[in-house]
Amino acid sequence: MSRVIDARALSALALAGGPVRSPDRARLLASVMRPGWMPWTDRVAALWDLPVDEVEGQFRSAGFPAAWSPSPVPMVDAFHLVGGPATAGADVGLVRIQSGQTFPAHSHGGTEEYVVLEGVMRFGDGHREYPGDRVRHDASVTHSYVAEGDVVVAIVLRGGLTPP
Repeated sequence: MSRVIDARALSALALAGGPVRSPDRARLLASVMRPGWMPWTDRVAALWDLPVDEVEGQFRSAGFPAAWSPSPVPMVDAFHLVGGPATAGADVGLVRIQSGQTFPAHSHGGTEEYVVLEGVMRFGDGHREYPGDRVRHDASVTHSYVAEGDVVVAIVLRGGLTPP
């Protein structure tokens, strides 16, 4: 299960003054780093064409609710970032879909590649994608899915979304 530290608690800690003892600092960083995502850091680094330490930094940043923004799809949030050279011209980041919600049927003007970080994606044909799965769809694929648990995927999207 992922944990997110409250931004107010982090601010209070920063304003409290004085050094943060090492064990407290380690605990604080661990709570922000989304530990459930860490096993997939190498896969996400390859997907986003970024060094592992930069991916870890992005995971830490995603631990703050204010870093996310609503997407055009209801009940879906996005965390945008700039990937490495291999992702030039693509939308890169994280997408979060609330548990029980359906991501509507869509295709893409280009490729969609993602790594599932959290939750399970249940597709209409019955197959499921689980944390750690790396998936690539080309423009010919039309799909929709239901989020089993809150779903978070690291994504590189080329050509946007198009309705079926």
